[in-house]
Amino acid sequence: MNLKIKVSTFILIISLFLFLFPTLFSAHAYIKKSTPLEDEILEKAPSEVMIQFNETIQPTFNSIKVFDSQGNRVDKENGGVDPSQPAILKSGLKPNLPDGTYRIKWKAVSSDGHPVQGVIGFQVGAEGNDSTVGHNETQGYTPKGDLIIIRWLQYISNACYVGLLFFYMLIVPKVIQDNRLVDKNFQRGIITSFVALFLSILLSLPLEATIEAGLPWNEVLSFQFLGNIIGNTTFGQTWIFQVIILLTLGFMTSFIVMEEATKRIILWACICLGTGLLLTKALTSHAATEANPLLAISMDFFHLLAASIWIGSLIGFVVLLPLRKNIETKEYFFLMIKRFSNWGIILVLLLTLTGVFSSLLHVPNASTLIQTDYGKVLSSKVILFLLMLILAAVNFIKGKRETNKGLIGSLWGELSIGVVILVLSVVLTNLPTAMQSPGPFKETRTLNHGNQVTLRATPNIVGENLFEVSLKDRQGRAIKDVEQIHLTFNMLDMDMGEETVDLKKVADGKYEVQGLHFSMAGHWNIHVHVLTKSLETIDTDFRCLVGSQ
Repeated sequence: MNLKIKVSTFILIISLFLFLFPTLFSAHAYIKKSTPLEDEILEKAPSEVMIQFNETIQPTFNSIKVFDSQGNRVDKENGGVDPSQPAILKSGLKPNLPDGTYRIKWKAVSSDGHPVQGVIGFQVGAEGNDSTVGHNETQGYTPKGDLIIIRWLQYISNACYVGLLFFYMLIVPKVIQDNRLVDKNFQRGIITSFVALFLSILLSLPLEATIEAGLPWNEVLSFQFLGNIIGNTTFGQTWIFQVIILLTLGFMTSFIVMEEATKRIILWACICLGTGLLLTKALTSHAATEANPLLAISMDFFHLLAASIWIGSLIGFVVLLPLRKNIETKEYFFLMIKRFSNWGIILVLLLTLTGVFSSLLHVPNASTLIQTDYGKVLSSKVILFLLMLILAAVNFIKGKRETNKGLIGSLWGELSIGVVILVLSVVLTNLPTAMQSPGPFKETRTLNHGNQVTLRATPNIVGENLFEVSLKDRQGRAIKDVEQIHLTFNMLDMDMGEETVDLKKVADGKYEVQGLHFSMAGHWNIHVHVLTKSLETIDTDFRCLVGSQ
C-alpha cells in the first residue's frame, strides 16, 4: 500500500472530523412546560413548582431546588421525579412565601443518559420587580475527549466486526477463504475488532457515570456508584444486555479457528451476536423516545446494520488488495467486487429509506438543515453519502472491467468517507434534533385577493420572542391603511386557551411586538388579523413549530 495514500486518507478523515464536528452538544430532554412559567409574575405564591419535559427522565441524578433573592432555599426539599408521570420533575414550596423574586434551579438526565440543567426565574407580587427575574438558562452536557474516543471506538469496532464477518461469509469465494494468509488476516481483523469492542463497552459504564453525575472518573469508580447506574438508569440496564452478549461473543470468537463445518456455524452465530450489539445502540438513540418507538428503533437499527456491513466489507477489500496483483487470484478479487455490488444495491436502499424516515422524524423543515447543528451534520452526512455512492459506482465499473488503474485510491476513498459517515452518525445521537431547535420562523401567505402576509418569529423558542408581520398588496407595495393588527396564539398539542396581542407599526406595511408568547415547546397556530381603515379585514393562519433551545 502506498504510504502517501495512507497518509492522505488519515488526513482526510481528521480534517473532515475537525470541520464537521460541532463544538457543543446538548441534552436531548427539554422543557415543554413549567409551572410557574419563565419570568411569570404571580399574585400569590404557588404550593409547588413543576417542570414537564418532552420525554421520560431518569429517576437518579436529578434535583429541583427553589431559592429566594437572598439565596435562601424555600422548597420543602422533597423534589424529584413524579412517580405517576416520569416526564415531570416537581417540588413542594414552603407555605406563605413573601412577595419577591425566586429561582428554580433544576437538573435532569434524559432517557438516553444526557444530563441537562438550568434556572427558571419567577416573581410573586407585582411590586418590586427584581433584576434576577429573566436570568433563565438551560445548559446541556459538553462532551470531552473520553466520550468521543470511547463512543467512536464502540461504533467503529462493532461495524468492523459485523462487516468483516459478512464479507468473509458471503463475499469471499471459498477458494480464497482456504488461502492460509487470507484466513490469518481475517482472524486477526475479527479478534482486533472484538478487543476494541470489549474495551469500549467496558469503559462505557464509568463514562456514563461521569456524564450523568457530572463527576470525574476517580469519583465514580466504586461498586456502589456504578451499581446505581446499572440498577436505576436506562443505560445501565442496556449495558447489562451488552455485557451478556459480549461475553457470549468472546466465547464464540475463540472458536473461529475450528474446522470448516463447525467454523461456519460459529461465524454465523457471531454475526447474530454482533448484530444484537448494534440493536442495543438503537435502543438508547433518539428513536427510543419517539411516539412509535418500535418502528423508529427498527429503522435506526437497520440504518446502523447497513452502514456496518458496507464499512466492514470495504475494510475486507482493502486487506485483500494484494490479491489483484496475482494472476491466480486476480479474477477472484474482481469477482468479490461484482458480488458485493449486488448487495450494495440493498444496502443503499436500506440506508436511503431509513435515513429519510429518520429525517422526517427529526427535521421539521428544509431551513433547519442550515440553521441547526443537527441539520448541518445531517446535511454533511448526506453529501458524503452521495460521494460514497459515486466512488462505489466507480469501483463497480472497474470491477466489471477488471481494471487495476486507480482502484487503490477509489477503494480507500470510499472507505475513508464511510468511516466519516459513521462518525457523523455517532455525532447525531449526541445532538438535540432539529425539532428541538428549528431556528427562526419565517413564512409568507398569499391570499385570494393577492395580498401577501409574512410572519417572522425570532428566535422561535419558549420564552421571549420578536414577532414581525409584513403586509403587501398584489403589486408588492406596502399596505398602509391599517387600523389595527393583532396575533392570536393557540397551542395545538394541548388545550391552553388563547392569547391575543396587538402589534405596533414600525414602518409602512411592517408591524412588530416583542414579549413572552410561547409558553411551551411544540406546535402552535398563530392567527393574523388585520383591520384596515376602510373596515376590510385580512385574516390568515400560520402553523409554527416552537423549539426549546
